[in-house]
Amino acid sequence: MKKSFALIGFIAMMLSGCGQSISGDSSTSLSDSSATEIVEKFYQPHYSIPKDEELDTTKSANANDFDAKNVAKVDSPLDGMHFYWLGSSVTYGASSNSVSMVEYLSALTGATCKKDAISGTTLLCDMKSDNTGVKSYVNRLKTSKVFDENQYLDAFICQISTNDCTSDRLSKRGTMTAEDVFDIQQFDISTTLGAVEYIISYVTTTWACPVYFYSGSYFSDGTNSAQRQNGNPKGSDYGTFVSQVKTIADKWNKGTDYHVGVIDMFNDEAFNAAASDKYYSWSCNDPIHPRKAGYLQWWTPYIQAYLENELA
Repeated sequence: MKKSFALIGFIAMMLSGCGQSISGDSSTSLSDSSATEIVEKFYQPHYSIPKDEELDTTKSANANDFDAKNVAKVDSPLDGMHFYWLGSSVTYGASSNSVSMVEYLSALTGATCKKDAISGTTLLCDMKSDNTGVKSYVNRLKTSKVFDENQYLDAFICQISTNDCTSDRLSKRGTMTAEDVFDIQQFDISTTLGAVEYIISYVTTTWACPVYFYSGSYFSDGTNSAQRQNGNPKGSDYGTFVSQVKTIADKWNKGTDYHVGVIDMFNDEAFNAAASDKYYSWSCNDPIHPRKAGYLQWWTPYIQAYLENELA
């Protein structure tokens, strides 16, 4: 049974305890028993953000210590489940030696995770070559040698790509189809939102499992990477895209028997505040791509908690 996920941002903020376990003597009180239940059952910070005074910035955030093979497995309801991941550089781990939350989630929980991820690719498929056509999310979903259409899946997880938000692609955003349209033939995959709906339809038809889209952490407009600013794509454009995916998820949840969710790290203020400026600049290569430690200590626990809350 699914439990309320409204407090996940608060739970993420508990990471700012910087390695301290969640306990009854926390300086932040919980407002009700349901919050306590979620914290105790679904959020076990075996790996958490260190305090600034404990952070050794002379050590690389991509050090071997943070390799997935060195992560100790924990008790998790995700143990034995199967997940497919579709994405681009963030799912691939472009700034972390090809390691991302996919490998960490598998090592931590015992889930079987497979990913089809190519850096620079878009959800939209314009039928051309390279990243927006042959390598696009939609095309790879249909032709993937990683995904087995006969495999039982507990969930399919798709990245909300920043590549669809670059200035030259904003005109290709498109629109969500009408509330009563669910036919895969009606989705314009040459647009980003059409591709989102196509992916939902393809996955639910092929694997009959929940579909989850995930965003990256927050970044704003500007050119100061240290201040979580990015010029192209801009945070405002990416934030709009995340909101549009959530609207599409609402449409599918109301109109079908399938479940579509959005793991929204971009808009969770507590989650983003949990990473201090010092930790952020060390654990992330830029506002879009974490290093190994950033995935392991910051992003993966959030995604793990979300999936456990949804699927346990």
